[in-house]
Amino acid sequence: MRILVLGGYGFIGSHICQQLKTEGHTVGIVDCFHQYYTFPDWEYHPVLSQRKTITKADKEYIGQIENLQFMEQTFEDFKPDRVIHVATYPNARMVKRNVLDATNNMVTATAYILDLCVKHKVEKIIYASSSMVYGEFNGGIPDENVVPKPNTLYGSYKRQGELMCKIWHREQGLNYVIMRPSALYGEKDTITRVISQLVKNALTIGDMTVQGPDNKLDFSNVIDVAKYFALATTNEVINETFNCTRGNGRKIVEAAEIIKSKLGVGNIITKPHDAFYPNRDTLNSDKAKTMLNFNPTIDIEEGIPNYINWFLRQPFYFNNLDINKKFPLGTTV
Repeated sequence: MRILVLGGYGFIGSHICQQLKTEGHTVGIVDCFHQYYTFPDWEYHPVLSQRKTITKADKEYIGQIENLQFMEQTFEDFKPDRVIHVATYPNARMVKRNVLDATNNMVTATAYILDLCVKHKVEKIIYASSSMVYGEFNGGIPDENVVPKPNTLYGSYKRQGELMCKIWHREQGLNYVIMRPSALYGEKDTITRVISQLVKNALTIGDMTVQGPDNKLDFSNVIDVAKYFALATTNEVINETFNCTRGNGRKIVEAAEIIKSKLGVGNIITKPHDAFYPNRDTLNSDKAKTMLNFNPTIDIEEGIPNYINWFLRQPFYFNNLDINKKFPLGTTV
């Protein structure tokens, strides 16, 4: 099967490509190496190099998804059977800081891509949404029947992408699968998400700040989520929406405690919940587990130490961060 992955050198995209290549598919990658104004070169470029190594793409197309002519040429050349769209801003604060660019990336370009899928007779598109579309969980465990009520610009743009997939299906006959991951973490991530920030802070300043001592997230390891995406792409499920998570909300402070227990350093400081983010928790992922026939296997007790060991193998962190001298390069926990 010929599968075009938009954002294939990103965090989740590279792991999806690795999974698809393992299964024997022909994989094309579209990427523009967007650093989203925050990743320092010393971190981004070596991480990108590792992502390129694991993807083993059959063909790569370097350019922006916002460039319609470039995307037209890419579709014409690669002739994909199926398309995975994970080329997106990675979190809510980055969207808030760069509204115009994020609008072009997450809304306008998605419309271009859907049109191209119709024009080039793509069998289905797999669209990466987010648990942020639900907004406040309010103590519930949302399944896919809960009506999304996003309360961040990021969540609303993701919801807009979902609605466009459904409209293109109704009006143009394009099949889709919508995927809603949550709280991703794992190897080959830049320091932008909860787990990676906690690990970095424990190893440098010695303190881990948790905003909201009772806050929970449905932490999902990127390897498991990549398998969800690969299954949604290669099987015959169409026109469905899936919560693709572990389905087990854990307190953020629990993640910090695991990091502290493995490293032996990292004071945990709790502060009130950051009101910018919605209160989230567990997502009901039973539908994905049943229809995609997959049960995630990596919990945070396994996944966090794996990420720490990867972090401690990276020379660029030791060259650019003030890592606690207790941990020489290559330390394992």
